[in-house]
Amino acid sequence: MKFIATTLAAAAAVCAFSVSAADIRWSASDTFEHTATIAPGKAEEVCGMIESRYPVTWAYSASGPLTFNIHRHSGDDVIYHHRSYLTREQKGKFSPTFNFDWCWMWVNESNEPVTVQVELKR
Repeated sequence: MKFIATTLAAAAAVCAFSVSAADIRWSASDTFEHTATIAPGKAEEVCGMIESRYPVTWAYSASGPLTFNIHRHSGDDVIYHHRSYLTREQKGKFSPTFNFDWCWMWVNESNEPVTVQVELKR
């Protein structure tokens, strides 16, 4: 289910943490892997064009609990496809209706660094 946040406050909530971003660059085998260590109070995201004709199977695991979401921006609005709180691992399949730049984002709300490993396959 998609959640739509239509207020500036919701957009500000996504940006409340300092974010490190990586571009999704698909390999010849249509995969993308990324590992990052997220400092306390910081966030990491991977973003790129996700085409509706190529559903993405995704999975991540982390060394500690992270707040996670898949989102995109539309002007001042943030449109969420998925959100979860304080999880160490998840997996799913993402099939967007239209082609947009989408971001997988993790926020470290703990007092210790957390390492996350993400795998995407289309």
